[in-house]
Amino acid sequence: MKRTVGFILGIVTGTMAIAGASYASTGVQHIKASFAHIGVSVNGKAVTLTAQPFIYDKNVYVPVSTVGHALGAKVAWVNKPAGVTVTAGPARVQTLQVYDDGKALPSGITDGKTFYDVPALDAQYAAATGLSVSVDKLGDVNFMQASAPTLAGSGSPLLALKPALLSGDFANTTLYPQGQLSGYWPASVLGQLYPGQYTIEWAVAPGQVTALPGLTYTLAGQYQSFSAQFAVDDLSKNFPGYVQLLVVGDGKTIGQSGWIQGGAAPTSVTANLTGVTTLRLVYEMKTTTGTIYKTGQSYTAPAVNVDGSKTDPIIVTDLMNATVSTTSSTQ
Repeated sequence: MKRTVGFILGIVTGTMAIAGASYASTGVQHIKASFAHIGVSVNGKAVTLTAQPFIYDKNVYVPVSTVGHALGAKVAWVNKPAGVTVTAGPARVQTLQVYDDGKALPSGITDGKTFYDVPALDAQYAAATGLSVSVDKLGDVNFMQASAPTLAGSGSPLLALKPALLSGDFANTTLYPQGQLSGYWPASVLGQLYPGQYTIEWAVAPGQVTALPGLTYTLAGQYQSFSAQFAVDDLSKNFPGYVQLLVVGDGKTIGQSGWIQGGAAPTSVTANLTGVTTLRLVYEMKTTTGTIYKTGQSYTAPAVNVDGSKTDPIIVTDLMNATVSTTSSTQ
């Protein structure tokens, strides 16, 4: 699932007061001003002016209310003493355009509802994704494929196999419109980045009613081993519950991660696939009250994250570097 890209506007911060004491002038004065059809734009967007800007004594004068309101700030006139106060509003999220090798990605990739930092020009990010990232003067982001990401361990990526069945969230066309289970965004666990192309991600947003996901693959006895790393992503490291992954071969549990929490290191999951015809990956979640939800069961997430946010995900799990191999591995 591709994550939302956002950009926090922080031009107006705190409270600014403009009073007459700084430039002590009162009464009516006649000045010579220059008018030049001056336009005003805020963050690249033209704004409608309530009065025409002008130039006086090498300074450009524009209506403070127009600029303040365009920045989401509150602007007020104070009578005694005469002055103007500008109070910043809450930080806003501005939708950005995202490009893949210069080609604009479909609308909806950036819905502007959630802010996730874009680690632009970050060497670790580029190494984990195989992408180089550039940001233009408007803040738009362009991902360019510079090299293939590195798959840890031996074997073929599980993501190269088409699931025979997607269940729960993975079958939700709203969350996964193209059935995609991974994207360019790398997983982040304890500050370490893992290639997004090789990560299967499951996430739950605040207040969301979700069905725990599951994956089924038809192996037809062609593989001998499975290996992966399972973790709670840093995006939801404060998640107070527990999650675990079960590897089920022909109806029998043949591997599992054990219960893990956010803020913990990735745990290795391995399984012997010799003779296995059907492989299932079963997700389980345990709440702080001990209630356990399994693949296919419905869970209603809290409306507010433990960090107080109504937009940060409640839980994001990462199944990283999942591979299947035709050779056996040490169990």
